[in-house]
Amino acid sequence: MSTPLRPSRLCRLRFYPQAWSAALLILLALTGGLALADSGGVHQESAVTPDFGMMVRYVFWALIAVTGVAVAALLWSWLLGRRVAQRTRQLQRELSERRQVELALRESETRFRDVTEAASDWIWEMDENLRFTYLSERFYALTGIPPQHVLGRARWELATADSPAGREKWRKHQELLEDHRPFRDFVYQTGIGDRRGAGRYLKVSGKPTYDEQGQFRGYRGTGTDITEQVKAETALQESELRLRQIIDLVPHMIFAKDRYGHFLLANQATAQAFGLTVAQLVHRSHRIVHGVDEEAERMMADDLEVIESGASKFIAEETFTDHAGRVQTMQTIKIPFIAPGLSETAVLGVSINITEQKRAKEEVARMRLYLKNIIDSMPSVLIGVDPWGYITVLNQPAEQVSGLSWEAAQGRFFGDVFPQLEGQFEQVRQAIRLGQPIKTPRMTLEVQSELHYADVMVYPLMADGASGAVIRMDDVTGRVRIESMMVQTEKMLSVGGLAAGMAHEINNPLGAILQGSQNIQRRIAYDMPQNRAVAAAIGIDLERLNRYLEQRGIRHFLEGIREAGVRAAKIVADMLSFSRRSESHFGPVDLEEMLETVLRLAASDYDLKKKYDFKRIQINRDYDPTLRLAYCDKTEIEQVILNLLKNAAQAMTDEGTPAPAITLRTRCEPDSLLIEVIDNGPGMDEKTLKRIFEPFFTTKDVGAGTGLGLSVSYFIVTEQHHGRLSVISKPGQGARFSIRLPLRREALS
Repeated sequence: MSTPLRPSRLCRLRFYPQAWSAALLILLALTGGLALADSGGVHQESAVTPDFGMMVRYVFWALIAVTGVAVAALLWSWLLGRRVAQRTRQLQRELSERRQVELALRESETRFRDVTEAASDWIWEMDENLRFTYLSERFYALTGIPPQHVLGRARWELATADSPAGREKWRKHQELLEDHRPFRDFVYQTGIGDRRGAGRYLKVSGKPTYDEQGQFRGYRGTGTDITEQVKAETALQESELRLRQIIDLVPHMIFAKDRYGHFLLANQATAQAFGLTVAQLVHRSHRIVHGVDEEAERMMADDLEVIESGASKFIAEETFTDHAGRVQTMQTIKIPFIAPGLSETAVLGVSINITEQKRAKEEVARMRLYLKNIIDSMPSVLIGVDPWGYITVLNQPAEQVSGLSWEAAQGRFFGDVFPQLEGQFEQVRQAIRLGQPIKTPRMTLEVQSELHYADVMVYPLMADGASGAVIRMDDVTGRVRIESMMVQTEKMLSVGGLAAGMAHEINNPLGAILQGSQNIQRRIAYDMPQNRAVAAAIGIDLERLNRYLEQRGIRHFLEGIREAGVRAAKIVADMLSFSRRSESHFGPVDLEEMLETVLRLAASDYDLKKKYDFKRIQINRDYDPTLRLAYCDKTEIEQVILNLLKNAAQAMTDEGTPAPAITLRTRCEPDSLLIEVIDNGPGMDEKTLKRIFEPFFTTKDVGAGTGLGLSVSYFIVTEQHHGRLSVISKPGQGARFSIRLPLRREALS
């Protein structure tokens, strides 16, 4: 800040008028005294010398002159002080105004800077050559793009425009800038990466600037980062596309209509039913697509009922005439909903074609009497019950098992007549409630102190307004015993190869043990010059064995001996665990641990090593980290996977696959867990695929296989675990075996 002006010492005399007056009186008194003295001297001229009178006059006039000069100087000083004081006041006023202007300017700059930094946009400027000259601090904070990568460059030098539409957009933008016209909301993607190396989407607006002479000086404007908005819009579009694809994949009719009967939405199944495309159907009235007016009126009435009531409506059966004039029976549910972009309620419908189901139902009714005559000839035990479990029908095998006639058993609770089936009452109720059959495989029964097996199937029965169920019981004891023998036979065949492989694998760790022992003996022998040299180099005798062993790395060999022993023990344990015969035991199993155990077993198979060492096959693991436990019979599933691995390895060996690889993959699906064994072997043709799970079918040479491995595996997965075993393969494209097991424990009960 500038220093305020201060008046001089002389100027400050103006503030003392009393002193000025006193000085003036003194001068007057001196003047008067001198005048008197001069007059007295005249009268006494005779007594005083003439020279003294002359001196007195000189002094008098000198005093007068000095007084005049002093008065003039005082007057000038007063006038000068007054002028200086006026100028000082003027400068102080100007200085105060200047300070106020500077303060207002600083406040304006601070306010502009605060607003700029707090805003969601940034400020940019271009020169007359349309190159960036200024970017506010918010640019880097919002985009992550360093300003030095932008300054001095034109906007189109920073963007990407690969498509013809993009290049046309930039051409129009450049023409607008060259014409010095303002623009708003121009969107482009930068080719310059942010902190993460990704391009950003920017939206800019600007207006031209001119100097005082009206010459174009460039552009000034604002910019906004809309990357996240663009990503969100793109994701929304992709989500809508995926939803559209999913809806079109549904085989049932899915549609939406407004209260005036215009289609707002329709999937492919709906459009095909009307003989149109989706684009042709949407926004058209339903009266156009219906060939029968009564159908159109009835469906319109149902739509309005749902819209007005706000409640869903289930239509068990309704007729619909398709584009070919065929009458179809549909089962439809209609739900009220607010369509996007509409303020009023619309209706969403899903229709399932139940024409075949209805025809089947009618056929069942027509065949009821005929079936009544033949049920007695069926070998299965058939028991008809009502929803409360009371017997309504018995066939002859059921009469033989119970020892009661139909008439005697009718009206009695089936659990009293068949005590072995008493636990099936809940399945009966569930089958009736769901309208679906429920199967209980291999239920154990004690007949004359002997264990038997039976498959029990509960079928819901609804006819003539009455509901109930039919319980079918089939004795499968013989089949179970044969299948058990087949499983055990296949297992023992595997065990034979595993036993030879185990002996081979044990030789490797035993060789390591022998080699390690030999090395220990050699490294402590006194007659070896190298041992003596090393002992002498470290300054000890051979009796100082601990240090010598440390220096020669003998402990490393001891650790190798231990690891070889552990490996041999693990191989033997896995083999014995697999070969041990036991009854089916379901429980939680660590899926990854089970797969790794099977891989170790496969690597130990001697039959494989005779042709191709399994360890030379590349094993790819693609495990689902969220899927750890599986509820299954561990031994049986191990057998299935081992069989698939052996088949894949043998196929790739026989065909000489150059880079054999097997992939083990696990995934969690909505209702099941998936285990896949995928190889890059020769694959299979369609004829082989159709028979791959047949018993005794094999493509191997005579004596190389029994043809039971895959059939037994199929039985284990489908019958024992209620799962699915499938295969996908083409010649030259490998094979993919998929095992799907139920996730829920109750599905296996």
